[in-house]
Amino acid sequence: MSFLKNFEQKDKQKKLNKKIDAELPFFITIVTLLATSGYGPYSIFIKIKDMELLPNVRKEAIKILKKIDLLGVDPLSVMMEVKDKGPSNFGEFLNGYVSAIQSGGDVVNYLKTKMTSAFDLYESAQKGLVEKVKALVDTYMAMQIVILAVYIIITATTTGGIGTPQLETDVDPLYLVIIMPPLISGLFLLLAKSINKSKVEEMNLKKIIMFGSPGIIISTIIIFLNALPNYNLFVLGAALIVSALWPALKFQKRYQFSLDAESASSIILRDVAEARKAGLGPEKCVIQATKRTDFGLFNKVANGISNKLEWGMGLEDIYQFIKKETTDFQILINFRVLFEIISSGGGNVTTLDTLAGISEKIRNIEKSKREMLKPYVLVGFMLIGITSFTTLLVIDSLTSIGTDLETDAEKQNTLQIESDARFELLGIAILAQSWLSGLFLGKITTGTYSAGFRYSIILVIIAIIAIIVIQSKIFSVASVFG
Repeated sequence: MSFLKNFEQKDKQKKLNKKIDAELPFFITIVTLLATSGYGPYSIFIKIKDMELLPNVRKEAIKILKKIDLLGVDPLSVMMEVKDKGPSNFGEFLNGYVSAIQSGGDVVNYLKTKMTSAFDLYESAQKGLVEKVKALVDTYMAMQIVILAVYIIITATTTGGIGTPQLETDVDPLYLVIIMPPLISGLFLLLAKSINKSKVEEMNLKKIIMFGSPGIIISTIIIFLNALPNYNLFVLGAALIVSALWPALKFQKRYQFSLDAESASSIILRDVAEARKAGLGPEKCVIQATKRTDFGLFNKVANGISNKLEWGMGLEDIYQFIKKETTDFQILINFRVLFEIISSGGGNVTTLDTLAGISEKIRNIEKSKREMLKPYVLVGFMLIGITSFTTLLVIDSLTSIGTDLETDAEKQNTLQIESDARFELLGIAILAQSWLSGLFLGKITTGTYSAGFRYSIILVIIAIIAIIVIQSKIFSVASVFG
């Protein structure tokens, strides 16, 4: 029992360390900048206690402060005790921080070195994330090819292929195969959940369902009642496009705001640092930097900061204003740290310059990651487009060959009806797969499922074009056989 208890504790601590590691680069940055401004360890943890943006580090800071305030333990001793809980990057950092203080060394230099190292690791982690995405996309491509092969085999054995006897089974295997593409895409949607996480908030699921479900329900009823027998696939395709239209447009604006805010915040921090070098007061530096009108969708927030500072509002109130306008972690942490530095003593040039440099580094890392992930959108379009067209082409051609070779007019008519019904079922599966694949592409490239709605629209349109081309008999393998 004691073994199991120890195992559970170690596992729990390991999971906690993993969460803390994600926040560690930003924690080290805050410690470094506050230490550069003249703050000691205890005062820094007081500041960290109010940092809701770093929830896991905040909890550790509260634990440390409780031991100091309630038990009267020396701050440095409490910081050293963190490492005794088990190996962790957080504990090692605090241990090194304490050692630098006790040895009388250059504490700020140590902190800057650790800060640089932390962001180097952060950059490596983002590059590793791209490799994971590549592996996932490669697997997804392989699965699409397997599904295509299975489709061809099932169609050849259940429809009689090129005039061969039809395989008799109790349950038509085609019905089982039809659900494979949506299921595979759904599975990969779940696998992508933990690979790439965005700082942009997802769209509200209830609103998406409220907007999209009526069209899909109506199209399902039309298909079930066979009200428009020759247009069922187009009705479903239109419903899927309409269901994705509102969230696609809404999220695109939110995503563009995030990009503009990311760019603007690093520019503002650099302008503040440069203006401070010229001798302007910190508040005037911020006012001057945020008065610009070239920040795109972030102009409203930036100009709002400038106006509120001129009106004499406090930095905490201004931060709350920014928090209402965006939930982007990177933007919030930039302004939170900037305001903490200013309120902690005006912000010396070195501290502000360091903050601007870190912000620019993070922006470059995120920008580089986005650029490396962009090609996978094109790969996804080609993959889904080609497999959709090829699947429909081969299956339509195989079923058509058997129909064309039949000499009895009544049997030929029956086979044609069965062929059209099978094509429609497969078309429904392809459309559903295209829609889900768009969400998958959005998740792996931007970190949010919501970004995939615009890709879903494009992929469904590609699938509809493939259906039109195949139904119009522009391409057909059957023509080879006369």
